[in-house]
Amino acid sequence: MSALFSAHLPAIQVVLPLISAPLCVLFRRTGATWLIALIASWVSFGISILLLEHVIANGPISYLLGSWAAPWGIEYKVDMLSAFVMLIVTSIGSISMIFAPNSVNSEVPDDRIYLFYTMYLLTFSGLLGITITGDAFNLFVFLEISSLSSYVLISLGAERNALTAAFRYLILGTVGATFYIIGVGLMYQMTGTLNMVDLAQRLPAVAETRTILVALGFVTVGIGLKLGLFPVHVWLPNAYAYAPSVVTAFLAATATKVAVYTLLRIYFTVFGTKIFTALPIGEFLLLLSLIAILSMSAVAIFQKNAKRLLAYSSVAQVGYMVIGISMVTATGLTATILHLFNHAMIKGALFLVL
Repeated sequence: MSALFSAHLPAIQVVLPLISAPLCVLFRRTGATWLIALIASWVSFGISILLLEHVIANGPISYLLGSWAAPWGIEYKVDMLSAFVMLIVTSIGSISMIFAPNSVNSEVPDDRIYLFYTMYLLTFSGLLGITITGDAFNLFVFLEISSLSSYVLISLGAERNALTAAFRYLILGTVGATFYIIGVGLMYQMTGTLNMVDLAQRLPAVAETRTILVALGFVTVGIGLKLGLFPVHVWLPNAYAYAPSVVTAFLAATATKVAVYTLLRIYFTVFGTKIFTALPIGEFLLLLSLIAILSMSAVAIFQKNAKRLLAYSSVAQVGYMVIGISMVTATGLTATILHLFNHAMIKGALFLVL
């Protein structure tokens, strides 16, 4: 039984919070819904530890949904990077749920508390799905699950400005998702596959065609919107400032970090480093990152709202991570991943302190 359970851990990791979400709708009682979210978060955290230990000991995990062989079926892929990011997401979610009642009971209307925990679990499931999937289209599906539910989470803030912030995030998030799926569609047109490993094998033959270069541009802009890269970051400060405090802490520590992971995965797993020679992507990202670091740090200094100050600081910190990506070196990527961990822990803690 334990062996069967262990064999299906990648699927359980995504399904557990996904199934827990409608349970919150059924129970609706404040204490019960919080307990469901707390248990789901901590069990997911335990699964993340088990998956990371397995990857360290035995190498990457390939899980085929329904036993359909890749690339025809959907594949979940857990390697060192995805297991590491998954551990960050689940640890932040677990800690956030301990602090959640204080924030939720004071900032969210009583008749919507069950909706808060439902949307949190959907966001949580979507973020985990992004880190674990090995399919480019499936990544889009999980991206939309996490995004749509996070719009609702932000709108539950106590101030009316929360609705405006959520609506702005909705518009820009939808644009980002559209750009991403257009890019994926163009790649599918040229390769006939959506599996990331299969894409990586087929793309070199068509890497310098105009279609693939345009696809790379669409995907970059789409993911850039999701991670709050300057200058498409305008949704982020208000979203962080007016969302319930526990939502701000959770999203600041996980959502943009998972988007950085997605950019790493698309660039270096799917396209490979050779694509950087076909287009000046590295120089473009470096320029935007430097502007983000200088301008957003300066803007943060003059903020009178502490949450907005940390929000603008987050845009600047994303700039530091993207600089590492722009270097296209092992050292640069190591620095990006290290700072991804640092920023998730520190910024999450700072928002919880607020």
